[in-house]
Amino acid sequence: MSYIVNLQLIADELDFDLEDVQMLFELFLKKTKSLIAELDEGIETEDFDKIFRVAHAIKGSAGNLMLDKIADVAEEIEASAKKEKQIDYKKKFNELHSLIKTIEVC
Repeated sequence: MSYIVNLQLIADELDFDLEDVQMLFELFLKKTKSLIAELDEGIETEDFDKIFRVAHAIKGSAGNLMLDKIADVAEEIEASAKKEKQIDYKKKFNELHSLIKTIEVC
């Protein structure tokens, strides 16, 4: 299943030009690609500080672009890592990664 993103709707909601939102969205995708790799590494090494920092960055970037599903999952990971709470980080990572990989712009 795809995660459908309407850039025009986001632009209208944020009162931005569509071209600006497209640029920000492309930057988000580029930056998130490296952040996902970093998050995976943090999960593999059980580095709660790294997990927290990276999830926080993804949450903020996604939230700024109104990508609520991505921001919500990143927030769950962030909150758990902040408390050094044991959850199935790999499962949450896969959910987050899947959302990002399946983005379709309309």
